[in-house]
Amino acid sequence: MLQNLKLWFEKFSEAWTACLLCMVQGDLSVISLNHVITAAKTGSLAGLAFVIAALLPWSNKWLGIWLTGFLTMIADIIIHPSHYGNEFTESLITGLVAATIALVYEHIKVKKNG
Repeated sequence: MLQNLKLWFEKFSEAWTACLLCMVQGDLSVISLNHVITAAKTGSLAGLAFVIAALLPWSNKWLGIWLTGFLTMIADIIIHPSHYGNEFTESLITGLVAATIALVYEHIKVKKNG
């Protein structure tokens, strides 16, 4: 149970950060409470979906990174409409940013654990 909570929080954090950054298009000076709440909804949904996916037997780190991006993109589509011109552009970018954050986190985690 504790392992699932830690995994949820890790994926929540990656998706939340990506969603928040993409919603404001990188301009941190315009972040509002509404942005934070919307990103938290996206992060919560993506984290929950990842914990459910982690119940399946797989151990490939690249699949985990890809899933982080994909599930974040799907959660972003579900939670709010795009702030960009195209309906799916923001969600796709958000997913790519989440996957990049997951990749960096995985790299740091591996270096830390030696």
